[in-house]
Amino acid sequence: MATLGMLLTLGPFQFENWDTAASIAEAALDKGHEVRMFLYLDGVYNPIKHQTFPDLSVMPKDRFAALVEKGATIIACGVCVNARGLEKGKDYIDGVKVGGLPDFAEIIGEADALITL
Repeated sequence: MATLGMLLTLGPFQFENWDTAASIAEAALDKGHEVRMFLYLDGVYNPIKHQTFPDLSVMPKDRFAALVEKGATIIACGVCVNARGLEKGKDYIDGVKVGGLPDFAEIIGEADALITL
């Protein structure tokens, strides 16, 4: 099977890129592909476990937790995390790691395809 790399740069409540990324990742995982996602810039806001939004029945954190459960690797940029006061990702859902651009370089090097959103 193939390895799908993903780069998500937007936060959860600006646009629906998080939902598109989660849907593509879920479809790939369901077909047996490997998914490796890197959260960059405001993308690091997506897996915060204390999210609330009155009009959303399913929060971004829930979709990303389901991806991790299915075997996706999700890494958030540490510089981006700390620059936004997210304290090394301590408020992230379980399974999301904080890393750096070398992790993204590895994803690019190993991916059969790369999707940026």
